[in-house]
Amino acid sequence: MNIRIISGIFKNHKIASPNSRQTHPMSERIRNAIFNNIHQDIHNATVLDAFAGTGAIGLEALSRGAKKVTFIEKNRLAQKILANNLEQITSKSDKVGKSQLIRSSVNGWLNSTESEYIDGKLDILPTFNIIFADPPYYDPQFPTLQKLALRLENDGLFIVSQPKELEDICIENLTLISHKIYSGAKILIFRK
Repeated sequence: MNIRIISGIFKNHKIASPNSRQTHPMSERIRNAIFNNIHQDIHNATVLDAFAGTGAIGLEALSRGAKKVTFIEKNRLAQKILANNLEQITSKSDKVGKSQLIRSSVNGWLNSTESEYIDGKLDILPTFNIIFADPPYYDPQFPTLQKLALRLENDGLFIVSQPKELEDICIENLTLISHKIYSGAKILIFRK
């Protein structure tokens, strides 16, 4: 299955996706709606694509001018495909922002960076202007999303994709600014 970058410097570039049910790449329609909604916040932003899968969201952010995108993915097949997608994209232009692939679960990464910060191995905890969180629909991981939201910078955006049947997640200290349903997905956009 191939996925298309919608806009920006890599417009119409196709990226690979695993032929398995372990990832659920976000549809082009939903990605386009999200990026149309947040286009003024993307340029020069530091972005986290949590539960990255193919990396379609983060790659779209890079294509549209994000300064740096960090991808977190724990599935080994998805990691391999994402690494190849990143290599193909970043080799096409010297104007693309920086990228980093973290091969871990989101919760594992949150815990390890917190431990490294406490132990003095990190000067500051990693924070982001925009966080995309698209956990597996069979495991919405609400406690992890609550912890992840703490890594959002002031005036940042926290974008959550979840099944439309689930009750909306409420996140302390964030304001829900958009709530949209697309087919089976619900997209919630919060601002800090």
